[in-house]
Amino acid sequence: MELGSISRRVYRAILTVSVVSMVAMVLTVILINEDLEHTMLEVEFAQERDFILMNSTGDDVFIWDTPNLAVVFIPTGKPRPAVLPRVFRGLPNNYSSEIRLEAETYLVAVNTVETGLLYVAKNITHFENREALFEIALLIMASVIVASSLLLAVISSRRIVKPLKLLADRISRIPVGPNMPRMETDYLDAELHSIAVGFNRFLDELESFVRREQSLVNMASHELRTPIAVMSGALDILELRDQLTPNDRTTLKRVRNACDEMSANVNVLLKLARRDSADQTNEVLDVASAVRQVVDDLKISHHAGDRMTLDIQFPLTVRADPVMARMVFRNLLQNAIQHTQSAIRVTISENFIEIEDRGTGLTADQTAILQGQRKIAWDGSALNGLGLYIVTLMTERLGWQLDITQTQNNSARFRLSPSRSSRCMEH
Repeated sequence: MELGSISRRVYRAILTVSVVSMVAMVLTVILINEDLEHTMLEVEFAQERDFILMNSTGDDVFIWDTPNLAVVFIPTGKPRPAVLPRVFRGLPNNYSSEIRLEAETYLVAVNTVETGLLYVAKNITHFENREALFEIALLIMASVIVASSLLLAVISSRRIVKPLKLLADRISRIPVGPNMPRMETDYLDAELHSIAVGFNRFLDELESFVRREQSLVNMASHELRTPIAVMSGALDILELRDQLTPNDRTTLKRVRNACDEMSANVNVLLKLARRDSADQTNEVLDVASAVRQVVDDLKISHHAGDRMTLDIQFPLTVRADPVMARMVFRNLLQNAIQHTQSAIRVTISENFIEIEDRGTGLTADQTAILQGQRKIAWDGSALNGLGLYIVTLMTERLGWQLDITQTQNNSARFRLSPSRSSRCMEH
């Protein structure tokens, strides 16, 4: 979505209102001027016509032709003169309009009255010239108004938006951290003052929430690690007693591996919850060995059997947190095992790790969550909840790129691409 500018919107709004108001004013003035002119001319025209009729004997044809006024009166029963003034030639009875002859404009009326036929033509050229001058003056005034509106729109939009820009700048300069400084509230506008006060209140609530979350993480750290330590100690005691059969030792080893893995997973989750990257352990990791170990464990624990195949096309070595990387591999492979019944192929190339299953594929919501386009929401569906949360957070923390595509056979393909800086070129 393309972002717009408030300043430009305010500028356009002010300019639009000014121009519309100016156009409405000009049209109103022109209409009123036209109405006044026609009313005045009609009144003068009627007065002259009444004067002529009152002073006419009604027996003879009367012709009066001057540059400003032309009158012809033909009494009833008298023939029309052979030669009429030029302005009346070719006009029908009961005619009324403006006629332009060369550079002169006449208001002409041909009316049938009780005593005969009356022709009246009044020269209104001086009125038309005045009207042209008035329109020119009106056009100049409209141009001045438009120019003033442009200047007013620019100045007003800048003055209106300036406090908003100041507010946005102050918000952007607030550093993100455990103790964030509060915004200044020295605004003269009540709305901006209310926004600043509300934002400071939001920061108070946010810091309070972060402190509560930190306390919860610290409590969880103790509550999760204590049972694991108890289980690990109990396993040590069983091993020290040395009273187990070979089968029990095999089972005990699996329990030990699961306990160690749980301890490592808890540590990673607590790191993610604390957003703690300072103590993240970055080691040189052989991706093929790590993936092979996860695949072997899942074949035993989830009875994957021959469904999972590992194709190592090129040795890939990266510098990353090994526990976190194995958790990413485990979550993606475990999801593929649990939600598909067909083959699962893991490919390791020089630049990426690719996991492809031949199941029903991911839903649009699941893909959006994995790509960070939608927030996580637990509804019991595949790849939702903690597993999806772990995958998205850990790939982000590792600096790896996660791409999900849907293949032609309706299966899901996950591609993990470690950053170029984390890849080790020596093999």
